[in-house]
Amino acid sequence: MSYLLEGLEPAPVWMIFEEITRIPRCSKHEEKVQAYLKTWATEHGIEYKKDDVGNVLLTRKSDEGFNEVPALLFQAHQDMVCEKTPESSHNFAKDPIPLMVESGKVKAFNTSLGADNGLGMALAMALLIDENLVGNGRIEALFTVDEEAGFTGVRNLDPDFFTATHMINLDSEEAGVIIVSSAGGGSTTYTIKYRPKKVDKREALRVSIDGLQGGHSGVDIHLPRYNANKLLAQCLRKLHKEITIRLAHFEGGTRSNVIPRNAYADILIPSRHTGNAIEFIDEWASTIDKTHEPGLVVSATSVGVGSAAPVHETEKFLDLVSEIPFGPKSWSPDYDDLVQTSNNNGIIRTEDNAFKIMVSSRTCDLKDGYDNQRILYELGQKYKVKTDQSELRSGWKADPDSKLLKLVETSYGTVSGRKPKVTGIHGGLECGVIAGLKKDMDIVSMGPTIKYPHSPSEYVEVRGVDTLYKALYMTASKMRSL
Repeated sequence: MSYLLEGLEPAPVWMIFEEITRIPRCSKHEEKVQAYLKTWATEHGIEYKKDDVGNVLLTRKSDEGFNEVPALLFQAHQDMVCEKTPESSHNFAKDPIPLMVESGKVKAFNTSLGADNGLGMALAMALLIDENLVGNGRIEALFTVDEEAGFTGVRNLDPDFFTATHMINLDSEEAGVIIVSSAGGGSTTYTIKYRPKKVDKREALRVSIDGLQGGHSGVDIHLPRYNANKLLAQCLRKLHKEITIRLAHFEGGTRSNVIPRNAYADILIPSRHTGNAIEFIDEWASTIDKTHEPGLVVSATSVGVGSAAPVHETEKFLDLVSEIPFGPKSWSPDYDDLVQTSNNNGIIRTEDNAFKIMVSSRTCDLKDGYDNQRILYELGQKYKVKTDQSELRSGWKADPDSKLLKLVETSYGTVSGRKPKVTGIHGGLECGVIAGLKKDMDIVSMGPTIKYPHSPSEYVEVRGVDTLYKALYMTASKMRSL
């Protein structure tokens, strides 16, 4: 079997990662990667077990005479966010990820890469079979399911499924950084029901926004990015002030944890104003600042639509979506340049004569998170819209005096020659749930540099992966010092 990533170091990590990219593993469809893990474990003499929801534990037994060394658990998730560009014909259910190596980066052609978290899996698996690692205690690798779409795996994890109380999560995305806190969050769903009405002497237009960068709703939320749902609603809101429109359909976004890259709306407008409406949309598009979104495309084309929501519900929808806050609400007082609380209107759907607007919120401070939920709820009340909110989940914060943290800091500093940065992340990690399974869990998180996860722009920097692997190796070999 030939490998596109052959020649990259450390070789075992990249070879395993490439094998993983050949296996379909969108969230909630991880069966094939579980079968691969079972075969791989058997071939390498590694213990394999799987629970009822699909979580997998791989175990390397302690070396002879080192049974008393504390066990170390490496943790990652099996699933990936499956995103592609509109022109891509890639089928995530069967096609391998189309890998590319370019300018020191591993990326995919027009699809998300899945380095989040396939590379974390590969790092752990390479350590399990590293023959140079001696004098170690028990090493476990826990790979959960459905992290990206609901934490189903980790939330159904039995605390007895693994034995270690020291864990390194491998789902972080910046080399040289040790993560010691992550965000929790909640969701808000607005529902606007309407009775569709047919209107004579009106024509239908489909207004579309395409080509935005999108990105991870946690780690990219502070970047100068547009949200396709919000941007399109703002366009139509301004158009409605000039020409009365009725909204027939609105569709935008793919997942709650992805900043929407595309959205479209079908609208009805008076026939005599069709030209004026198209001209207005073109002029509006020309005023948008594309400095950070060079791929932005706004279009208006004729479609066949016979009925639409009344004006009142149209206005209610456009006003609400335009006003839903997007991006950072507040910043962490503990770490520089870290978002504390944020919102992402990730999905809008039109179904069963109702507009459904789904907002995902993140926070690492429950008090501020509850205040954010209040703001979102009151916004729904302002427009007399049905508003449902999920329970706010708390985040995770490690013990700053953790022995494992000190060991990881020392190991990374020794290997790299520089002191790692210790900080938090605005993304959600499974650390918080796992920390609650056993009261004495000692957890930190690390990872390679991954840019623009959850989008077709995702890539991982080759430089730094070897250093990370060596730091993890050193940590595993020195667990007996704890």
